[in-house]
Amino acid sequence: MSHDMSRRTFLKLLGGGLAGAAAGGAFMKREDILAFLDADKAAGEAGQDLGKVTTRYYKPLGKNLSLLGFGCMRLPTTFSASGREIDKKLGEKMVDFAYRHGVNYFDTAWFYHDGKSEAFIGQALQKYPRDTIYLADKMPTPILTGLDQAKDIFQTQLDRCQVSYFDNYMLHSLTSRDQFDELYIHDGILDYLRQEKARGRIRCLGFSFHGDVPFFHYLLDQYDWDFCMIQLNYADWNEPGEAPSGSRQAGDLYRKCREKDVPIFVMEPVKGGNLANLSSSAEAILKQQRPEASMASWALRWVGSKEGVITMNSGMSNLEQVLDNIRTLSDFQPLSAAEERAIQRSLGKEAGSGAIPCTYCRYCEPCPYGVDIAEVFHIYNRYGEPAGIDLDHPQGASAAQEKAFLAHYQNNLERSQRVSRCTACGRCLSKCPQHIYIPKYVRAIDDVVQYFGRDTGKGVI
Repeated sequence: MSHDMSRRTFLKLLGGGLAGAAAGGAFMKREDILAFLDADKAAGEAGQDLGKVTTRYYKPLGKNLSLLGFGCMRLPTTFSASGREIDKKLGEKMVDFAYRHGVNYFDTAWFYHDGKSEAFIGQALQKYPRDTIYLADKMPTPILTGLDQAKDIFQTQLDRCQVSYFDNYMLHSLTSRDQFDELYIHDGILDYLRQEKARGRIRCLGFSFHGDVPFFHYLLDQYDWDFCMIQLNYADWNEPGEAPSGSRQAGDLYRKCREKDVPIFVMEPVKGGNLANLSSSAEAILKQQRPEASMASWALRWVGSKEGVITMNSGMSNLEQVLDNIRTLSDFQPLSAAEERAIQRSLGKEAGSGAIPCTYCRYCEPCPYGVDIAEVFHIYNRYGEPAGIDLDHPQGASAAQEKAFLAHYQNNLERSQRVSRCTACGRCLSKCPQHIYIPKYVRAIDDVVQYFGRDTGKGVI
């Protein structure tokens, strides 16, 4: 692929031709992707106007942050002798591409990519002036045992990221008041983080949230925060007076932030990719309004239309996602009233969906018995539910559907990762931010797999 051809393709993609080009295999080869990114770099160095993501003013820092944040939880990966690793060359070029197009907010965490995300993004950002990027990291609440450990972790994070301070620092994944009180109040970890803020090693202090509404109200009513990060998307929204249900509580959390005037950072704007892959009936409703728009762009624009939202983090694992997100959030256009109504109509069509509400965050891991829970759910949500395979009534599937689903299941999971290994021990339950009853769904998928295996005459382990 020549640089000239890459540049013409890029202009077409930003103009709205992404879906067609991707479907046509424009970026099937890794070397073509790298050449495309190099061509964009050359165009920028030649002085071409590449376009920039919209920014929003963030009062605690007194700076403009990009509406799109680069989440470092789902970076591109490759296989090596030691297993799956971050594709550092491709990942760094994607980060550079995002930076050239105005993305200045980068979000990492201790757990992401088995602890390798922090070191990767720290190295990738070294080439840029520190005052042109805004870096967020998090204290890993689920593994904390006390203050001394928290101090060691914080210093390690600064070292990994090769920085002297974090712009945003969060208490990661707060889920219960008891845990918060024990670790952050009684053990003094919150006071310690406030001391680090006073020292300048933390510029803004907040938290990311996966608990219930009463706990969220407690945090905002009893403590002062510079910001908070919540899961916000149109599938998880509840209206005033509508009782929260599972992860469907975003409306309550959002309204409390607005009441307290707390700046909002957003995770899961596309709900782990689920809102990028809607049912055909829901997609048809949105296509009537904007035939050229991706389903993910609807989710991003819905979040960006909410007052008080500063930045939404998108875990971008491939170039297609980066392009679509940047195109959507450059010269940002809030949803019109007609588009809002279209989303509501699409939700009505989705009401009967049997998809598992997993965002593939992998917080439930590791399973002590080796089950790859996130991949199992992803296989069902991508290849099972859209094909009409009902977990409660697998006998309704055709022979072709059975064969196709089994092929995806067996080709994407090693024997040691399959659902037959689940013992329903329940260790994953307290870790799930979506409050999914994981053993129930895992066993249901195993029943389907075994049923299809018997039906096709091929036993499945």
